[in-house]
Amino acid sequence: MLGRFFRLLLALLVSQILLFLLFLVALGAFLMSRDDGPTVVHRHSALGVHLSGELIEYPTLPVLPFVNEVPLSQTHILECIDRARRDEHIDVVLLELDAPILGWGMATELRQALGRFRDSGKQAWVYADYLDEVGLYLASACDSIFVPPHGKVMLGGLALGALYYKGLFDKVGVRANIHRIGAYKSAAEPYTRSGMSEEARDNAEWLLDAIWQEFQTAVVADRDIEAADFEAAVARGTLQPGEALEARLVDGVRQRHDVRQPFRGSDGADHIVDIASYRKLPEGGLHRAPKIAVVHARGFILGGRNAFNPLVGTILGESSVVRDLESAADDDGVEAIVLRVDSPGGDILASDAIGHAVERARASKPVVVSMVDVAASGGYMISYRANRIVALPTTITGSIGSITGKLAMRGLYDKLGLRKDFVTRGAYPFLFSDYHEWSAREESLIVRQHWQDYDLWIADIAAHRDMSAAEVDSLGRGRVWSGEQAREQALVDEIGDLQRAVEVAAELAGLGPGEAVRRVHYPKEAGLLDVLEERSAYFSGLAEGWARAARLPQSTAWAVLDLGW
Repeated sequence: MLGRFFRLLLALLVSQILLFLLFLVALGAFLMSRDDGPTVVHRHSALGVHLSGELIEYPTLPVLPFVNEVPLSQTHILECIDRARRDEHIDVVLLELDAPILGWGMATELRQALGRFRDSGKQAWVYADYLDEVGLYLASACDSIFVPPHGKVMLGGLALGALYYKGLFDKVGVRANIHRIGAYKSAAEPYTRSGMSEEARDNAEWLLDAIWQEFQTAVVADRDIEAADFEAAVARGTLQPGEALEARLVDGVRQRHDVRQPFRGSDGADHIVDIASYRKLPEGGLHRAPKIAVVHARGFILGGRNAFNPLVGTILGESSVVRDLESAADDDGVEAIVLRVDSPGGDILASDAIGHAVERARASKPVVVSMVDVAASGGYMISYRANRIVALPTTITGSIGSITGKLAMRGLYDKLGLRKDFVTRGAYPFLFSDYHEWSAREESLIVRQHWQDYDLWIADIAAHRDMSAAEVDSLGRGRVWSGEQAREQALVDEIGDLQRAVEVAAELAGLGPGEAVRRVHYPKEAGLLDVLEERSAYFSGLAEGWARAARLPQSTAWAVLDLGW
């Protein structure tokens, strides 16, 4: 008892010390911060959009004000480009690509925003040190593409694959006890196979075909070149700047400084407005406009709050998204809700809870889903109860199926000289034990319950999508689709970006065609007190976990997860 008490006391002390240090850092940064003066947008300016590193859909995790800058997101960029389209001071969008990490869905949305900007009579330029397929796909939506003398256009091709662990498991004595529904649910295969199944390979083929076709069609049309000439350029793999210029894939070979030089004013002032500064400028005329709430659901779905996990990355927390949906539904000033989904799936219980929150919100106002890069498996589960689903042609969606199981590690423990011993009660004490493989009786229990859950799911999808359960099942069993393929199969309603999703939401809310709306985003950007509250909840949970571990017997359970596509 005394040891447990001291462990709990230590956890509480550590949490309070860390909170105090966090507060001191924030206070010091605030006191040292200074105002550099307002951003000035000169006539004939360019909006500078610099993409480097990973581009996120929206910052769903709280950041510490004055210490961490709110990261520039896809949503911020889309809204600023659309705003610049109406800004008489902005003539050009200057997009600088420094090997950004972005998916095909995000690239498609940026292309469409740049297309609307150009349709207003303005121009978009691109400077890139390096262009791969997704980079060229994005850049081709602009008027001019520039690369430096030592730049590269690398069109080696696309690939889908995975790392397979079964060979390692065999060597170290780990056995995967996994049941999956169905044959196309390939996320389980790395644990049970040494390579792709025929079904997984087929699925990868039709998905890559859809993306490759979209890429080729867009570049050929945008660059006004013959399909055969483009195929010849692709066959070369890597093109030097001069070769890319000859193939009409770029428009000029220039240094970055030379591309930026036209936006240097006669007085020496820089007429390139950085997008991070531009988004902070007030925009008049919308404060009385009807509100459309945009609720962002990004990451691997688990219970609890939005967070970050080093094993799976950004966590889409059930309680955070449900809270945001309920807040938007309860706000009398909000006319409709757009649920922005960028998730490969996750915990089936958390996904279902979010889906039911969508259904409750829909009872009071329209809910439209806007799919980004991925809205598959649990990502589709949180989507299908909405009034309407809008996907990008390159969105990855579907994966209606499920995986459950555990890793039986008795062989590894034996190799390490470790042994577990038990006293048990009940018929199935080792159902999720990592020390025992499933018996035939245990496996039959798991399989029966798993199929019951899947049947309930496809029946619910059928009811909401006006299909039969058999039709949903024929599209399910883990099959993954592009957004365009999903539209053809009636899993989504139409192809479009965030702008289109907002328009659909406004139409369903009864707003007039073309009526201006104001977007409000959830989760809202956190202030200092919000961040401290989040951190306090984290450390309190840590202390609670330590205390619980001190008083509970050791056990290992594999949570029933839908592991994405």
